[in-house]
Amino acid sequence: MTTQPARPRLRVSAAELLPPDLPASARGSETRDRILKAAAKVLIAGDGQCEIADVARAAGVSAGLSYHYFTSKAGLIAAVVEAFYDRMEAAVMEPNPKPGAGWGERERLRLERMVDFYYGEPLAPLILTRLSRTPDVAAVEAARLARHIDLAARNVELAQQKGEIPTDLDAHLLGAMILGGLRQAIGQVLGMTKRPTRDKITDQLWSFIAGTAQLKPVKKKAAR
Repeated sequence: MTTQPARPRLRVSAAELLPPDLPASARGSETRDRILKAAAKVLIAGDGQCEIADVARAAGVSAGLSYHYFTSKAGLIAAVVEAFYDRMEAAVMEPNPKPGAGWGERERLRLERMVDFYYGEPLAPLILTRLSRTPDVAAVEAARLARHIDLAARNVELAQQKGEIPTDLDAHLLGAMILGGLRQAIGQVLGMTKRPTRDKITDQLWSFIAGTAQLKPVKKKAAR
């Protein structure tokens, strides 16, 4: 039986792994972030397409170092999507838009922040359309959506305790309906050649949320 020749290894220099100007833990984090940012730029420039070699070149590192942090192209793209949703959560899901406000007023403001985020993120049209069809990105999205639905359900339950949302509505189902609907609607809008204005899409989405949650009409904020 003949033996197969060994596959050549991609070499990574110690200098690449540990740039001299940063502590070891910070060096690895800085390098990883640099590769992620480069991958995002390559994806945008390539309309959703990228290769590890192109990302490494854009990040100023070797392909071997890229594989040190991300074992495959699919893993790298999934990490870009994870970072995208980290930014979305920090901008939209986690902050309270208006402490002390009622559910309707507060969530209307949160919706405005959501629309602003997706309209302002160059990666959003790619992630919510063509990239979402790939298995690794779909898995990231499914996990994030499940987390967001759990957060929304607790949010709805608090509003029900205050009498702002009818208690005969299932909080978890309501959260799933709202967030699932928003995800599909925003994905559809981002795929349009001519998008509606932020105010118009926000008004339409809010009508859907208010109707689904059976809210009383809430006065809209002034046009932005």
